[in-house]
Amino acid sequence: MPEIKSQLELSIDEEAVTYAREQGGVLMIRPSPRHGCCGGRVDLATVGTEPPADLEAYLETEQQGLTVYVHTSFVSLSDTPLHVGLDRLWLWSSLYVEGAASQM
Repeated sequence: MPEIKSQLELSIDEEAVTYAREQGGVLMIRPSPRHGCCGGRVDLATVGTEPPADLEAYLETEQQGLTVYVHTSFVSLSDTPLHVGLDRLWLWSSLYVEGAASQM
């Protein structure tokens, strides 16, 4: 799928890369459904450090020494770059992803 890879714009902060390496070296960007009060649904991107169960639904790529899985619904949004970062609060760390919402 070289055509899809050329459409994927993804940046990862160094803090997020270090955190993901400590967790096993994997990032997975997947859809998480959100429902509106008057109907409708949008899938927002969430990020985790585990590989997907359904590999067929994801594009696998290597970036900054990590294995990154991106759900195909976000790969096709070529005009919307993805950015992964890390929030820290005292002892807690949490990955976040910006720039992706898919209407599936």
